[in-house]
Amino acid sequence: MSITSPCTGVCKINSNTGWCLGCGRSRDEMDGWGMRTEAWRQKVWKKIPQRLHQMGVICRRLPWTKEDIKEFVISSLEDVKGTWVFGVVGAVGEFTAAPGERVSLIYEDDVILAHTKNGAMQIKINDEVRALTFEQSDLTKASLILLVVKKKSGNIPTANVITDLGKDVKPLFKSDNQRLFDLGLGRKEARFSVRVASGSASKALKNTLGQNFKKAFPFIAEALIQESPTRVIDTAIGRIEVQGKIPPPEASSPLGPHTHLLPNELETGRPLPIGMEIPSSYLPGAIFYPAK
Repeated sequence: MSITSPCTGVCKINSNTGWCLGCGRSRDEMDGWGMRTEAWRQKVWKKIPQRLHQMGVICRRLPWTKEDIKEFVISSLEDVKGTWVFGVVGAVGEFTAAPGERVSLIYEDDVILAHTKNGAMQIKINDEVRALTFEQSDLTKASLILLVVKKKSGNIPTANVITDLGKDVKPLFKSDNQRLFDLGLGRKEARFSVRVASGSASKALKNTLGQNFKKAFPFIAEALIQESPTRVIDTAIGRIEVQGKIPPPEASSPLGPHTHLLPNELETGRPLPIGMEIPSSYLPGAIFYPAK
């Protein structure tokens, strides 16, 4: 199997070391990459983690091909090795099986679809997807993995105000007679929506159409908690849907699939938690947190 390129789209040479701050290679290594043998490329890959660490770069690309990434995702789901998280700081969906539950999988071509009690996840692993880590040495079972896409090809439609999107054309759960409402976070990394039938949540959302999330939240929060509609989080690489009861404020999150929608944390504007800075050429798509 041909090994992938370490390039991250950040092409800036560190004047002290002569290595690229994005990929950790020298100019000669970058220029001759495609003409070298696989054995030579693998030797360079093995040097990269230490080089980046020496330059103070905390994020690095993994030498995974598209097939490697697919195998990792499938294995993580089949064996319930941890939790997949889609979204931004303050608005996320988490997919994992609750204790005693299993994950059913369907995968064909580039698309992986997973279902468990109260949750579903669909992820598309194409040639635009990259796997990153913040580990400075070899990966272990405790390593966090971040899947990203090239920013130029990863934009998703999002709204800056509460918006009625109509019938959901790609639901992961049955959604007859339901409408999808974008909650208007206006974030390029992810869209947080709810899929509702007629009822108090639908009424509250319709009454706040055109308002930004911060203004609308006090008027929709209670209805959303009481009705607990399907929560839908879309990113450039896929979707998580979460069902089940939304716990009241200050209550513990349920085991298994769940969401967090926290206005105070949204105010930070961060796409990723502190310590997870990634190259500016990428958009985050999903984070895998290994089980503790």
